[in-house]
Amino acid sequence: MPENRRFVIGDIHGCYRTFRTMVEKIIRLEKGDTLFLLGDYIDRGQSSREVIDYILQLKNESYTVKPVMGNHEFMLLRSLEDPEFFRLWIVNGCAATLLSFGADPEKVHDRESVFKIPDLYIRFFSELPLYEETEDFLIVHAGVPPGISDIKDHPETVLWTRDETINEKILGNRRLVHGHTPVPKEMIRERIGDPKAKTFNLDAGCVYNRFPSLGNLAALNMDSLQLFHLENIDLY
Repeated sequence: MPENRRFVIGDIHGCYRTFRTMVEKIIRLEKGDTLFLLGDYIDRGQSSREVIDYILQLKNESYTVKPVMGNHEFMLLRSLEDPEFFRLWIVNGCAATLLSFGADPEKVHDRESVFKIPDLYIRFFSELPLYEETEDFLIVHAGVPPGISDIKDHPETVLWTRDETINEKILGNRRLVHGHTPVPKEMIRERIGDPKAKTFNLDAGCVYNRFPSLGNLAALNMDSLQLFHLENIDLY
């Protein structure tokens, strides 16, 4: 098996079984590989804590895993500081995450439940970088639109934007890989097959399995541009 492969996986949203199957059965991650993750590990799906536990397990077992922050992790962290952000998080699926961390079902809309998430996980979320980069790829959650000169100065933009316009200054000759906006797997495949494309959106809407065109987890081999899809096996 080829060594030192590089993979990137799109938005997971609490779909632990699908994520683990993708890693172990589909791409068959090896310890010489590098796995990038595009954020939004939590919310909406039922197994947010299990997703984080699995990422931590891979790291503890000496796999090279490089997760970036998504807007959902950002909302969790800001909810610890700002009640307004907690209200925003409520309408974006926080209940499923808080339940996975053992919150009382009657208190998932109570901000105090956020403070009961163990420090191990808060530290994990706090240490997530806004981006990762290689010589040929820039990896962020949502995008890097024009007008941004330094990603670190615009966290909310790169976590929430829907703008795929190329930021030539930052991207240069590299390609941008992101998630955030769910799209059908056929659109992802078409974009990756376009030799002129410089942006790849890998959010195949894994948690949205009730929509006929969505409900898939996507992974990309960054070296061969081979695309993998796995239909959601968490939600029925």
